Amino acid sequence: MDINNSKITQTQDNYGTSNLKIVSKSFTDVDAFKEFFAHRRREVIQISSGSLEAEVLSIQVGEIYFVYNQTNQGIQLSGDPPRKGNIGFSIIWSENEKEYYSFRHPIDPQRTIFGFNGRGADFISPQGGRLTQIFMPVQIFNAYANQLQRHDLDDNFRRRNHVNLLPTGMTEIKDYLKQLFWLAVHQPSWFQNPHIEKLVADDFIPLLISQIPIKLNSKCFFKPSRRAKLIAQAETEILANLEKPLTLKQLAQNLGSSSAALSFGFKDLFGVSPMRYLKVRRLNAVRQHLKAREPENCTIAILASEFGFYSPCHFTKDYKTMFGELPSETLGKKK
Repeated sequence: MDINNSKITQTQDNYGTSNLKIVSKSFTDVDAFKEFFAHRRREVIQISSGSLEAEVLSIQVGEIYFVYNQTNQGIQLSGDPPRKGNIGFSIIWSENEKEYYSFRHPIDPQRTIFGFNGRGADFISPQGGRLTQIFMPVQIFNAYANQLQRHDLDDNFRRRNHVNLLPTGMTEIKDYLKQLFWLAVHQPSWFQNPHIEKLVADDFIPLLISQIPIKLNSKCFFKPSRRAKLIAQAETEILANLEKPLTLKQLAQNLGSSSAALSFGFKDLFGVSPMRYLKVRRLNAVRQHLKAREPENCTIAILASEFGFYSPCHFTKDYKTMFGELPSETLGKKK
């Protein structure tokens, strides 16, 4: 399957044995997409406007998971580290290296593998984003690393969260994943072959490890930037003021920054201004409340005003533009 130019079209769950499972899901609702990630301790926020459509294809081979997902809208994904004992690697399927961010650092799709899960999740994707994540128990990864005498891939390495490969190495990894996902979609019975768990582990994990540079230096990792810290602080301030008045000038003053620096940082990272980001987060917050309320116990205009939307007409227009439906439709949906 050419992941860069095709969509996953399966829409049902397909189960194999207890250790061999293929699950394919389609989402046409942002709430269902959020719920899918919620039990994985991940929070999804829709950033761009319009109805959300997403696809997820998950392959479990023994104790290794390969998860491919794509969305038509820009999203921000965050969450705590997974349970202890797991390690994860994420790969972007895109030619544009300036639109994806992890922990506020731009991702180069042709070189960067990120995740490792020691720090949890902090990922920003543009519209049409495509991502593959690979998860496995740490002891399995360590066993192969030891076999290959890669003792440098220790706890200190995993705390780094990002590593840059040679472009040829990333190509080899992506080519392998393309074949794996193609088989999952077109020949799922292949995964029922005897010894497939060992075959995939023996093929993929050494391939991954061998592409990580042996001599890791400063060029292999990202360094925290002052702007990344500033935007992270601004996000914290915004989330603390979802139900309070807040202007760009006030936000800049609270952070000891300039309005221009904040505007440039948010536009580069999220594709929107700080105040637009504030509105997006407020709209998402209203939606969460609408989903949690009973229609007979909720007045939409009052709820919206609690988050700074004082004009019902303008709020309704903004809400429909953002989510593709009226607030009353969200409120009326069955849980």
